[in-house]
Amino acid sequence: MAYGDAASNQVLSLQRLLRDMGYGSEVFCEEQPFLFEGNTRSITQHARHASPENVLLLHFTMEYSNEVMSWLRRVPERKVLIYHNITPHTYFAGINGPLAEAAKRGRRQLSQLRDLTAAGWGVSAFNCQELEEHGWTNLDVLPIIFDPKRYAVRPDRTILSRYEADGPNILFVGRVAPNKCFEDLVLTFFYLKRWIRPDARLLLVGAHGGMEPYVAFLERLVDKLHVPDVTFTGHVSNAELMAYYRCSHVYLSMSEHEGFGVPLLESMHFELPIVAYAAAAIPETLGECGALINEKDYPAIAELIGLLIEDEGLRDTMLAGQRRRLESFLPKSVEGRLEELLNALPP
Repeated sequence: MAYGDAASNQVLSLQRLLRDMGYGSEVFCEEQPFLFEGNTRSITQHARHASPENVLLLHFTMEYSNEVMSWLRRVPERKVLIYHNITPHTYFAGINGPLAEAAKRGRRQLSQLRDLTAAGWGVSAFNCQELEEHGWTNLDVLPIIFDPKRYAVRPDRTILSRYEADGPNILFVGRVAPNKCFEDLVLTFFYLKRWIRPDARLLLVGAHGGMEPYVAFLERLVDKLHVPDVTFTGHVSNAELMAYYRCSHVYLSMSEHEGFGVPLLESMHFELPIVAYAAAAIPETLGECGALINEKDYPAIAELIGLLIEDEGLRDTMLAGQRRRLESFLPKSVEGRLEELLNALPP
């Protein structure tokens, strides 16, 4: 569990939904995080809850430790893997060696976990396809739950006062990592800033710990292009994140690997038209809404962003489609799917 992490938020959203549906639900962690104290328990406390009647949902985003794997082999519950995806290790080569090795080991564990579980649920069909490639057969999709209550936070006034006025803001939210292709965001913004909207700003919101060589490369790129108004915010609070969404005009994603893409749902919620590269699970998450691009043609993408800023009719049409799409991920929409999947589990 980690603060601001999409998978951790899904754990808590599922717990609330399960309790609303009448189930008992507890969250167990190998290491109990301070920020989630009261919402989680240590796995050392699991024994008093253990029963073959229970279902144990295993959220998987990176490798499990040897201790957790041994624990999973001992506990009596029926187990279901919820796969959030693991970024391919090749993206971290030469940037973060330990993370690259952890990603390798995590993917190898998929085959081991297959033999320990009754089913695999991907948060997207893209994730299910990857499980299938590792020999999984009992697969289904349980999408991310989007709970608007989580976003009922007063936005940071300092951020709003700094960025609300003047030109349009182009936003991307996500960890500064090579699979997110921040260089493509910068290059697209270069064309937007130079020839279409000289008053535009690029807001890149996300932590960058462990990615220092990649961050240094991006900073050199910005300097080489002599492109101003590019902001790397680093890790932000919830109030700051709400402010960045509220003061932005277009959401741009050039990421090449996403197991789902929660910021796409957040952009729908905050009424930001979305322009996104059609890779991994992104087309599936967007459905029929937003603007999907199949080629990284920076000048053309910059032109599209300019149109979305200036053409009110085009913007309104896109936002209407995004509002309809977001309804598919609200708790009440996911509840029926979750009940169906639980009832389908083998005894």
